[in-house]
Order: sequence, then C-alpha cells, then structure tokens
Amino acid sequence: MPLSVSHAFLLSNARLIDTRFHIHYGRWVRFAEDTSTPALLVQVRRSPLLLCSIFLIAVRHTTQELADQLAPLLFEEARRLVSSALLDTPQPVEFFQAALVLSLWSTTIGQTPLSIDSWLLTGYALQQGLASSHFSGILHPEKEPNNTADLDAWCLWNHICIAHLQYCVGTRRQALLNQAQISRCVRLLENDKMTNFEARMAAEIKLYWIIYEKCCISPLDIAGTKNALRSWHQEWAALFDQPRAQFLEMGFHFAHLIASSQALKSARAVIRGSILTEMVNLSKAIINLAMETTDERTRHLTDHIYHIITFSALTLCRLVHAYESKLRAAGHDIAALDELVFRLVGWLRSIGLPCHAAHLLGDIVLAQFTKLRPAFRHVSTASYTTPRDMTGSHVNGLNLSNDQALPDDITYMYPEFIFDANTVADWPQWDMMLSDTDLPV
Repeated sequence: MPLSVSHAFLLSNARLIDTRFHIHYGRWVRFAEDTSTPALLVQVRRSPLLLCSIFLIAVRHTTQELADQLAPLLFEEARRLVSSALLDTPQPVEFFQAALVLSLWSTTIGQTPLSIDSWLLTGYALQQGLASSHFSGILHPEKEPNNTADLDAWCLWNHICIAHLQYCVGTRRQALLNQAQISRCVRLLENDKMTNFEARMAAEIKLYWIIYEKCCISPLDIAGTKNALRSWHQEWAALFDQPRAQFLEMGFHFAHLIASSQALKSARAVIRGSILTEMVNLSKAIINLAMETTDERTRHLTDHIYHIITFSALTLCRLVHAYESKLRAAGHDIAALDELVFRLVGWLRSIGLPCHAAHLLGDIVLAQFTKLRPAFRHVSTASYTTPRDMTGSHVNGLNLSNDQALPDDITYMYPEFIFDANTVADWPQWDMMLSDTDLPV
C-alpha cells in the first residue's frame, strides 16, 4: 500500500477501527468483541487487503472531505491487492474477511458506484474456501466444530454464502452453492453458543436459497413458491419475536414481492387482479419497516438492505404509474402512496454522509419518481426532511429539474432486480387480468 495512504492514515486514524468498524462491522468478519484496538491493529496489519477494506468502510463515517480524499486511493489499492490475490492458493483467513467486506458494501465503495462485482468476488471466495484449511473443519459432513476458531470459520463461511446468494438473486446469475452446502450452513445453529445474529444469518441463507430457486424462475410456480415461503416462515417463527426481526420481515416481504413481480411479467394472459394490491402492500410494508425502525445502526446496514428498499420504492412508483386509475378505483390512496415514496427519498438522504449508498440510491428513486409521477406535489408535513415542491426545486440540495437528473443509463450500476429487464410499458394491461372471482377454483 502506498506510504502516503497507509502509514500516515493508520497512525492518525487507528481509532476508526474501534469506533467505526469494530463495533458496527466486526461481527461480520468475526472480530472478537473483547479484542483491544492495539491488538486488532496488529491482527489486521498482517493483511494490507483487509486493512484497506476496513478503512474503506470506516472512512465513510468520518467527514465527506476525508472520504473524498482517501476513499479513491484506498479503493485503487484494494483493487490491486484483490487482483494479486486471485493468483494465489490457498488464501489466508484475512482474504475472506476482506472479500466479504468489499462485497457487502460494494455499492459506493471507493466513491465509485458498483465498481466491484460482488457475485464474482464472493464466488471466488467460495471456491478458494474449498481449498483453504481454515474451513476444512466445517465443509465435511462428518466433522463438527469443536472450538472457537471452528465456530468463527463457520460463521464467516455462512456470511460469505448469504452475500453470494443475495447477489445471485440480484444479478440473476448462477449460484456456486448446492443444497447440501446450504443445509450444512444451517447446522451451525445446533451449537448452543450461536447468537441471534448468527441465527438470522442462517435463516436468511435458507430464505435466499428459496428466492434463488423458486422466485426468480420462469415459468413461476406461484402456489409452490408461496408454500415454500410459508414453510420457511413457520420454521423460523421464533426469530420474528426477537430483536432486529425487521430484517427477516423485509426479506420475507421481498421474496413475495420478487415472486409477484415475476408473475406479473409472465407471458400468461390471465393473472389474478389481486396481485397488484399484494405488490402495493408488500412495497409499503418494506418501506415502512425501514423508516419506522431507524436507529443508530441504520447507517451501518449492509447495502443489500438498501437495495431491497430501493426496489420496493421503484416497484411502487411503477405500479401507480401503470395502473393508477384502477388502483384508485380499488380503494388505494394514490396521494398517500406518492407521499410515502417522497418521504422515503428524504429518509434515504438523511442517512450518513453524501458518500453513503443510501444517498445515491435515494437519488435513483427520486429520478424515477419524478419521471413516472411528474404531477406530484408535496403536501404532508410528516417528512424526514423539509423539502419544497419537487418540480424544478431542491430536496436537501438536489436539483430536481430534468436537466439535472441522473443519467438515463444507470441500470449498469445496480443489481438487476432494481431495474428489471421489462419496462413498465411491457407490463400487462389491467384489461388482460381477471379478478379472483373470475378465476376457476
């Protein structure tokens, strides 16, 4: 790593690992909670790649000026180190920790949108894991974890698996995992030392495996998919009464929303009319969950949570744009739906510094919203910001006139599910749909 970046930055900003990374991100990479900052620095300095990755995350929670100055330099070094690491086998544990960090927060890392292919990086980490002695105690069915190191390795492996599955769903690419490996991930919970966090990770692995196998395929078996999701919810019902359950709820709603979106875009001429109401309600539920459970941890969430929220908002915009009159006739408060998306933009732009992924995703929601709902006028006082009328004005300094909007070609930046392959114009018309009472039993 260049001396101008690493040495001076490390000496003057060692506290970032303690106050920014260790506290809010350490459990993802299995840093022991009781490890002191000096001891942690000794540990991570063994791997320039891990050190770069940690500071790339930590610097985003300092000042915008420092982030603008250091993030591009740190990212270029991290990218160089990753390229170099691709030539070596086996990899040390620090490589897997760094790969996970870079993948989970890839949306704006280094101040460059989606400059890391998280599917590719997590896939490579999984392949490397098969050759690493670090994971040898957990990848064989006949072995059981019998010490802290084995448990840490198993948790780290699970975290890489969930990150990989999230991007398999997001980019519509093949998973480098199979059913036996998914089942092995969940067996970790047989250990009585597992925390609520690790239990939720195991639950999400199974959920995203269902989404990957059932919700994203065509033709979609909607009944079979809903049965699988219902069974998943029953299996993990106890977690829904525990802290931080909102993220499992978001994932569950997201699975249904993905399945419903796939059904809506299917080639079948007859679709249940209630599917639109279900999609509206699912989108609302995800958005409200996000805003109503905001706390000090919100800015430290993985980017995938913000991808889900963004997808929900964009889906809601598209539904109202395509089916406004029919949704209104069905009893939906269209003004309230528009207001919800508008408030979400303010909420996204209230999170962290401008370099936070939430700000850029908020800009994307806003750009699509102003395009699809140009007649909207803000009237509610219940907002996370105090913006003026959207048309041709500013929200938190963002110019909303069309000539200042984001580029049209922004689909390359984000997971495919955010900008689905079909445009709103490709969605079936309401006249093609039958109500539930018109369908055969």
